[in-house]
Amino acid sequence: MKKVSLLVFALFVFCFGFCVPGCTQNVGSDAPEVTATTWINTDGFKLADHKDKIVIVEFWATWCPPCRKSIPHLKTMHDAHKDQGLVIVSLSDEPAETINEFNKKAGMDWIIGAGSSSGRDYGVSGIPTAFIVVDGKIVWTGHPMGGLEEEVKKLLEAKGAKAPAAPAAPAAPAAVETPAPAVEPAAPTATEAPAASTEETAAPATTETPAAPAATATPAPTAEPAASDTESKPATDGAAAPVGE
Repeated sequence: MKKVSLLVFALFVFCFGFCVPGCTQNVGSDAPEVTATTWINTDGFKLADHKDKIVIVEFWATWCPPCRKSIPHLKTMHDAHKDQGLVIVSLSDEPAETINEFNKKAGMDWIIGAGSSSGRDYGVSGIPTAFIVVDGKIVWTGHPMGGLEEEVKKLLEAKGAKAPAAPAAPAAPAAVETPAPAVEPAAPTATEAPAASTEETAAPATTETPAAPAATATPAPTAEPAASDTESKPATDGAAAPVGE
């Protein structure tokens, strides 16, 4: 009978977690500040410094089978929503050495508090137990695998809807059109040259240089008359001589 009772207790612990005494904080209560003797994966942590975030405060232990079973689920949530404002803080009363050795295989890369007594302040009655804290208030509590992710998604959606819209970037000033350079007037053509003012003295007309006199043709020398045959030849045979001798 005793063995059966121990078996039932073990099954209860496995399925629902290990119970610790305390007065559980309810939804709507102020979230107590968390403490730890050693912080892992961070230099320190305070809820007061993360009021603009959605914080999951989880209480667990390395020896707790349900806690171990919840680790992959928490890791998936952390990887999916850490850039959207989700912060996970896992608190245990175990020493840092025990947690670090366990974490070599567990791969818990979020904030872990070792040697923490905050479970009493939250009145935790069983582990694992998670609380969602927003702006210093507890807004949800329960088992890490009992609707935690669904609630986180709702809060993230609401947080995104309430976030003030980013101011619109000022419109770029209209480009000032650079005036085209003035076109220089074309040089007037010979026909477009302005007439000289009537008041101006007209330039004297150019006097034409007289043409050089035409060369006088040198008369060809007069050919001397050919000697008359009558002068060169004496008359013969009784013919009369020419007149004038």
